[in-house]
Amino acid sequence: MHVSELRWSSFFVARSISMKITKVTPILGQGNICASWVFAKVETDEGIVGYGEGTRHAGPVIAEAIRWLGPHVVGKNPFDVEAHYASMFKATHYVWGSVFSCAISAIESALWDIMGKATGRPVYELLGGKVWDGVQLYTHIGGGSQIIRMGVDEGAIVSDDLGAIRERAQDLLTGGFTGVKTFQAGRYNITANNSAGLGDFWPNMHMHRSDIQATARKVGFIREQVGDNIEIAFDAHGLNAVSALRLAKALEPFDLLWYEEPVHPFNLSALKQLRSQTSIPIAMSERLHASTEFAEVIDTDAVDVLMADVQWCGGVGQTKKIAALAESRYLPVTLHNCNSPLASVINAHIAMTLPNFLNMEFMDPDVPWRDEIISEPLNVRDGHLYVSDKPGWGVDIDEEALARYPYNREMSAYEERDQRLRESQQ
Repeated sequence: MHVSELRWSSFFVARSISMKITKVTPILGQGNICASWVFAKVETDEGIVGYGEGTRHAGPVIAEAIRWLGPHVVGKNPFDVEAHYASMFKATHYVWGSVFSCAISAIESALWDIMGKATGRPVYELLGGKVWDGVQLYTHIGGGSQIIRMGVDEGAIVSDDLGAIRERAQDLLTGGFTGVKTFQAGRYNITANNSAGLGDFWPNMHMHRSDIQATARKVGFIREQVGDNIEIAFDAHGLNAVSALRLAKALEPFDLLWYEEPVHPFNLSALKQLRSQTSIPIAMSERLHASTEFAEVIDTDAVDVLMADVQWCGGVGQTKKIAALAESRYLPVTLHNCNSPLASVINAHIAMTLPNFLNMEFMDPDVPWRDEIISEPLNVRDGHLYVSDKPGWGVDIDEEALARYPYNREMSAYEERDQRLRESQQ
């Protein structure tokens, strides 16, 4: 190490010891599937600002949770991330769940941004360095991001229209994607009489035989369009045990990469039973929080692919622990990611350091203002996301740009579908 490097190192060490968090502020903006994007802005007495994310449905509630948690870290050293996670986790002991897990994720990931900026290092170097240069992405066909900016009726049609699926497949092949995910036929319908309508919103999580057969035809058509070089994953969003098994049997001929959340993530007995009865690899679970919950699912020996959402499960440190648990069982890890472009960057920094990383979900297309709200656009090439070697996350939230897109609950297609379903039942 050169003398100049030693001086800089000593400077960074002294700075990290004395630095204090002065303020935690939630920031809310209009997003994509979750309607809102939720960020935490963490400020320090050294002038370094970190940004993290806790986007999920019910964004204003998460934002208030971020505000409530702020006093637990203000006045403390931002480098003590493990201590801060433990403190916030303990503070939510009696109200633990998705809202506070997302709020903690937002604050915790902002602390990693501060550490990177204070040390002049990209976060991936603080997490152990690169295993991968680029982060392999997968996106959606027959639903999901394919219909993100469409109206309710148009989106419902396009999700099952063979012509639209054919065009989508060609676009994805041209874009270099090597993985796609799809969903039930009729999932985006809003009619009260269709048991598969709205998929994860339907109370009894049941699929009629006709819906199962329609879904199998849809997946078979997708396989014909993308060929053998693109992996296909299927997301059930948690069916009842009977429907999950019947759907699995219908989908087995298509050699799927995974069958995601076939049953509810906390229904471990049903999960174990299903895993013993199907040849499709099982992926679980975006809806879990903290490494302890993931450990319970891993211990069932009923999971083949572990899926974590950095913005939902507790943040950077928890995701690294979850990935290590998976690695100890030779399980690959995929990152769920239906959040903002900052989330994509945060996830990519983590993914680059994971030996057992498989791929990451990516919203393509996204809202038109996606790249406006970060300090530089996402670098996506040939189905991969690349991050810079700038300190921290390498990007900041452009708060002025985000302010041009204030949160509007009614702009979410999911909220509109939910409202129209209620109206159809009245």
